Amino acid sequence: MDTREYTKKQNLVYKGRILTLYNDEVTLADGSESKREYVHHNGGSSVLAVDNEGYVYLVEQFRYPYRENVLEIPAGKVEEGESAYDCAVRELKEEVGLKAKSLEDLGLIYPSPGYTDEPLHIFIAREFEVGENSLDEHELLNVKRILLSDALKMIENNTLRDSKTVVAILRYALSYGIRR
Repeated sequence: MDTREYTKKQNLVYKGRILTLYNDEVTLADGSESKREYVHHNGGSSVLAVDNEGYVYLVEQFRYPYRENVLEIPAGKVEEGESAYDCAVRELKEEVGLKAKSLEDLGLIYPSPGYTDEPLHIFIAREFEVGENSLDEHELLNVKRILLSDALKMIENNTLRDSKTVVAILRYALSYGIRR
């Protein structure tokens, strides 16, 4: 069965600093018509830093939509003209104070395909220099250094809920045959 949808008319609802909201009119493969609300986002990059002692570096920050502190890997919006790789390097330095010597690509995910077109790149840093972070204005966070085995337990007991973080840790563990 053909499941494609075709944009009949794109309707801009809101354009902000981080995202753009559309309420488009579409034609479905069977010829019927519908509407699709979605958020356009240029994309982001995230990076899982793992040191030689088996610790991962996470950041804890208040996430307003959930009204709670969320533990996650460093991440940020890819700026206009910036590569996903460079964004990951920048965010790791800004948020955690780690200067990556190189990054390994762990893939691309779609965080929530039901309402956003955001592509999110995941990288791993295994070699880095430790320094000072330099947070953006109004960015408040705590850096947490957690054993990878403990992070895997946190995924298992659902205390680590951020999707990019869960995917990054599990992909890393699977790639390197790590078990908790």
